[in-house]
Amino acid sequence: MSIMNKTADFIRSRKGASMLLASAVLVGSIFISSNLSVVKVVDGDRTSKVVTAKNRSSAEIIVQAGFALSDNDAFSVNGSDNSVREIEIIRAFDMKVIDGGEEKIVSAVSGTVAEALENAGIPLPQGEDTANVDLESEVDEGMVIKIDRVKYVKDTKTQVVKYSTVTKKDSTLAEGKTKVSVQGVNGEKRVTTTKKYVNGKLTDTKTTEKVTRKAVNKVVLKGTNKAQSAKKTSVKSAISSVDTSGKTLTINGKEVSYSRVLTGTGTAYTARSGALTSTGKTVKVGRVAVDPRKIPYGTRLYIVSADGRYNYGYAVAADTGGALRSGRVLVDLFYNTERECNNFGRRQVKVYILD
Repeated sequence: MSIMNKTADFIRSRKGASMLLASAVLVGSIFISSNLSVVKVVDGDRTSKVVTAKNRSSAEIIVQAGFALSDNDAFSVNGSDNSVREIEIIRAFDMKVIDGGEEKIVSAVSGTVAEALENAGIPLPQGEDTANVDLESEVDEGMVIKIDRVKYVKDTKTQVVKYSTVTKKDSTLAEGKTKVSVQGVNGEKRVTTTKKYVNGKLTDTKTTEKVTRKAVNKVVLKGTNKAQSAKKTSVKSAISSVDTSGKTLTINGKEVSYSRVLTGTGTAYTARSGALTSTGKTVKVGRVAVDPRKIPYGTRLYIVSADGRYNYGYAVAADTGGALRSGRVLVDLFYNTERECNNFGRRQVKVYILD
């Protein structure tokens, strides 16, 4: 009998069939043990064991075990994915975050407060912002995190600094007389208002000022000189009389009309050749000094002494001086030499204002 026939007869026998079945079971067990594993899944006080393929992921095994994971849940694995023995589900918990007065719910499973805030997209406190917990502390279920947000708003404007008026006594001025010695000029300052907001509410306001241009005070001199005041009274006597009747004057046989006659004090002066008058013209006989407020520049005049001894003749108002502006002298006559001036001296004159 051939070997093939003997083998077939053995398999058909009871003993052979039993041995074949045992071999199949053994091979099947070896195959199962090499491709399957038993995994324990723990979810708090709930535990489930499942037989699963070794190549399945932990997330798939958790679902196979009948558990569901939310977006924020996590799990820890004992072993690699190819040899998982136990999976522990870590459920996320909620914390309350009050951010700048606005309440938010944040989920976390572990880590620091800073990590939980960053994962939730909440900016960490900056500058003067404050938090009621240490950002490096571990998160805990039921934790309330409060963040106060601080914001500063600045507003800068330019304002006018008005000048003050300062009055000073001046003994060179007649009593009761005033004179502006310094004109006032307004200044400028930069005013900055800083407002502090905490969680959107105004809590403090501070204002600072910086002068960018100083104001110049106006200085007014007030006269205290009583002697000057008395002299001023005598100044009025420089013009002893005014005749405004309007007549004609015969000069060298010719009648010349005039509008008025001023009678007052006359003096004489001289200057170097080529010197200029107040009107910019050179000095010469016939160009006399006056108070232009009483006798305007350019006015044609005819001047004689009140006693008739001196006849200065035709003249034009072209110059001025301190004595004239103060009112002490009516007219100052120009002569070419000091000798002529001395001869004239100081005397009463009549000044005819010609038409």
